[in-house]
Amino acid sequence: MQLQPMALRTGGVWAATFSPDGSLIATGHGPKTVQLWDTVGRRRSGAPLFGHTDVVITVAFSPDQVLLATGSDDGTVRLWDVASRTLVAEPLDGHSGGASTVLFSADGGLLVTVGRTIRLWDVADAANPSKLGKPFSGNLSAPPALSSEGVLATGHPGGVAHLWDLAEQTKLGGPLRGHADDVTSLCFSPGGELLATGGQDIQLWNVARAEMIHEPLQCEGEQVKRMSFSPDGCVLAAVTGHDNHEERSNHVVRLWDTKGWKELGDPLAGHLGVVEAAGFSPHSRLYVTGGHDGLLRLRVLPAPMP
Repeated sequence: MQLQPMALRTGGVWAATFSPDGSLIATGHGPKTVQLWDTVGRRRSGAPLFGHTDVVITVAFSPDQVLLATGSDDGTVRLWDVASRTLVAEPLDGHSGGASTVLFSADGGLLVTVGRTIRLWDVADAANPSKLGKPFSGNLSAPPALSSEGVLATGHPGGVAHLWDLAEQTKLGGPLRGHADDVTSLCFSPGGELLATGGQDIQLWNVARAEMIHEPLQCEGEQVKRMSFSPDGCVLAAVTGHDNHEERSNHVVRLWDTKGWKELGDPLAGHLGVVEAAGFSPHSRLYVTGGHDGLLRLRVLPAPMP
């Protein structure tokens, strides 16, 4: 069930994520702003957060919901105190070309920031974050994904994905090869045992064995733009569509039941053009989407068959 949009004319929604307790959604926007939303009242929660000097394209809450990390095309990552809505540290810099992804480790002590390369930060003392190691893994074609077990997955041109030990910043085994085209999206299952990689289809991998476990999930020739597993592990959601210069489409959301990998109903529409942001609520039944059309939408997803 698609609810009425939570917001209109936001200047574009480039990033969105639920807080760990589900009470808030954080969004990143074109006018250099971050906004928090009350999911119960379905309205803005406080004033916008200003600080970035370009489009805000990635947002992530720390697992304890104390911090919010935001990344921007201005090349910086900023850390905010969620309760006071204030910055807690100087901007984290070092990403030329923009900071496109931020990811917290499961214990909240590490922060992964991504631009043309990947950087790792110790944020246990949020007021004094420190760089760990050197930048690694360039030539990315998709936002990396981080498992609850500390395994980082990266996607690359030519259909290649790699697994990394995050703490050691070293590769785990050889490349995962299966796509004929670039890897454009990745996500881990909640326990980290499965990795989904997306391109013109979706491929499913057993992480421990580095083996494909199922025939590819088809997306009717559309490119996979965003993917995530529901927190209960029962549903895989993917935003798919065309947005190249030759062919453009309104992006849709496709859902699969992870028990048998059967698609759950028809694709879900509701946005005009590109959908940049998507994600599940902690209890798995709400799904948020945002796009270039400036809409922020909440959907109540169908439950898989028992």
